[in-house]
Order: sequence, then structure tokens, then C-alpha cells
Amino acid sequence: MKSIIISFTIFVLMIFCIIFSVNYLNHICTRLQDSNLQVEKSIQLNSWDEAYKNSQNFTTEWKKYSPKLAIFSDHDEMEDISNEMRKLTQYINHRDSEESLSSTNVIQNSLKRIMEMQRLNIENLF
Repeated sequence: MKSIIISFTIFVLMIFCIIFSVNYLNHICTRLQDSNLQVEKSIQLNSWDEAYKNSQNFTTEWKKYSPKLAIFSDHDEMEDISNEMRKLTQYINHRDSEESLSSTNVIQNSLKRIMEMQRLNIENLF
């Protein structure tokens, strides 16, 4: 009887930890997506100084949250976002709107994929 109670307690604890970690991951990705959208809006308005400032803010947030995201997600996705972030800064410096918008789109899609891969559903469990 004791082992059943201990096993059930561990199971319930694991479920709560999984739910907490998925919610935390979604919160981080949403913050990063919002920051990336600010960069995109600045580029669309041809406000290059503001776009550069917003890209620096995104870089700061990325450096803050990327170690935590690395626990949950594929490292290839993390590397893709880091590479696109570096490209984005250079495209903004050279005022290349097409490439800048393309990089913001790649970052946005990578963040969406991270959230989708960690979503609680049957497909991800098995």
C-alpha cells in the first residue's frame, strides 16, 4: 500500500511539473515573439534606429531566456534563432528591409515551432 501511495504522489508531482514547464515555455516564447514583432513593425515603418534598438532588446531577452529554452527544445532551433538574430542586426545596419523582414519571419516561425513541439498532446507523448 505504501508503494502505491508513493508512486501515485510521484506521478501527480511529475504532471504538475510538466504543466508548469510547458506554461513557462509558452510564456517565454510569447515574450520573444512580441519583441520580434516590435522589430518587424519598426522595419516596416522604415524606422531603422528604432529597429536597431528593438533588435538589441530582442538580443538581450534572447540571451536571458535561451539557456532556459535549451532545456526544453531542440538545439538546432536554438542555433537557427541565434544565427538569424545576428543576421538581422547586420541587415538592419545596412537598411535592407527585404532581408530584415525575412529574418524576423524566420525567427517568428522558429519560436512557433518550439511552442508546437512542446505542446501537450498525444502526438508529442508517443
